[in-house]
Amino acid sequence: MAFHGGLKTADVLAVRGILVPNTCCFFHNDLETITHLYFECSYIFDIAKALFPWLHNLFMKPNIHQLYDSICEQGFIAKTRNHYLLIASTTIYFVWRARNDRLFGGIIDSKATIISKIKKAVLLKYLRWKK
Repeated sequence: MAFHGGLKTADVLAVRGILVPNTCCFFHNDLETITHLYFECSYIFDIAKALFPWLHNLFMKPNIHQLYDSICEQGFIAKTRNHYLLIASTTIYFVWRARNDRLFGGIIDSKATIISKIKKAVLLKYLRWKK
């Protein structure tokens, strides 16, 4: 959904005539768009850097498409590439959940908590695969 504009961010809702607060709930100075949320937002980019070591070497923040492209272009063996693709997908899911928790549930998770949730979900997936 994130790749095809299916997530109901403020910019997408505005096009549909639904007006909601349009600032990023993580970094209140910017407008909430899919590209901002994944991964232009400094808050979210810090989470991504904790999970993808090579992002520390970039001069500019990648968007969602560039992150997936960079995983595939790193030259990883298939198992490692698939590991990072799983982490990327899990990150997208948990960032969306953290956003919704902030907006609709009043729950504000720290970066460390979101990173921990992502790592735990990936680990649990691996444990299920081994069975």
